[in-house]
Amino acid sequence: MNTSFETAITNRADYHAEKYAQRHAQFGSNDVLPMWVADMDLATPSFILKAIQQRLEHPVLGYTQSSEAVYQAIIDWQARHGYTVKSEHIVFTHNVLNGFYMAVQALTQTGDAILVQPPVYPPFMNAPTANQRKLVEAPLLNINNRYHIDFAQFETRIIDNNVKLFLFCHPQNPSGRVWLREELEQIAEICLRHHVIIVSDEIHADMVYTPHTHIPMASLSDEIAQQCVTLSSPGKTFNLGGLQIGYAIIANPAYKKRYRHNSFANGVGELNLFAQIALLAAYSEQGLVWKEQLLEHFSRNIHRLNAFFASQLPKVKVMLPEASYLVWLDFNAYFSNHAELKNWLINDAKLGLNDGESFGGESKSGTGFMRINLAIAPSVLEQALSQLQQAIKTPAFTNPETADQFTQKRSQS
Repeated sequence: MNTSFETAITNRADYHAEKYAQRHAQFGSNDVLPMWVADMDLATPSFILKAIQQRLEHPVLGYTQSSEAVYQAIIDWQARHGYTVKSEHIVFTHNVLNGFYMAVQALTQTGDAILVQPPVYPPFMNAPTANQRKLVEAPLLNINNRYHIDFAQFETRIIDNNVKLFLFCHPQNPSGRVWLREELEQIAEICLRHHVIIVSDEIHADMVYTPHTHIPMASLSDEIAQQCVTLSSPGKTFNLGGLQIGYAIIANPAYKKRYRHNSFANGVGELNLFAQIALLAAYSEQGLVWKEQLLEHFSRNIHRLNAFFASQLPKVKVMLPEASYLVWLDFNAYFSNHAELKNWLINDAKLGLNDGESFGGESKSGTGFMRINLAIAPSVLEQALSQLQQAIKTPAFTNPETADQFTQKRSQS
């Protein structure tokens, strides 16, 4: 066991960490345990910090060009997913979010329709509208607490709206769903037939739990690779969000030319110096070993959270993630009013979670849901569960059946 995962990082607020600094703006109070922004309250790997410290021994921090080693590290890392990448396919971004905003700008025109699948990471819905494109939604189907694609609807929305680009979350955020090969092939077939460019956000690809397997969309065939932009980063897996590391993989020369033109128009060219150093350290044999230990830690946290809800709030549906450390929670059986759910979590449970409605779009598919971040030490998770346990006893938890159930439980204990 990697003991660094057992240590709670408690002083992030002093270093302007977003999830702490934004508590009052997001929740109206600083008195919440922040479990929302998708970075870790765990230490960045020591071998990455050591590599950065070694570079700091040199007295000049000037402009730095990405070395061939950086390109090769990306090529070798993606090969572990069965994806053959060439250095000339790689374009650097500041992060994956910045990467798909630039894809929208570079590969579509004002007024073009862009397809997304809510519930999904909110910037997927913001990128089209912020760039004067038409947002088209093809909501996922929640069947037995697992998301599926309605392929008939997916294709109909493409045809009816003349969709030009599909923003694909792969693995899916917020649910942690890992898409199967046959699902990817069906998406690819539809998009190829209707000449829809696929922009595949694969930032969670390295955090997939056995027996699931991540299959890069562009690895399906040469044909789909020519119609796909893959976006990735070591930032999520190795807790490097503050270094602004990202890259796009674009095999189609025409798409790459348009993308690079847009990148330069926005002043985006190279990775910064420390992003390069961190990527090389992360995409290494040490990184592989550390990543597997990290996934074991996440698995323990997910199991603990699921066990708590099964025993204490059994009608909360925990969508067990197949990838990542984010867990999608369905509170609809207890709260028919989303505002009441938010108030209960903030004011009674003292927890700052991601509001599910921000993921749901016009379909409102996130109503009654919350996303919780489990990239934390066990002690912090126990604190969160204790706060939830206490919140069950508060007047705001007013579902009559639930109140009777817990009154009976407490009287028997």
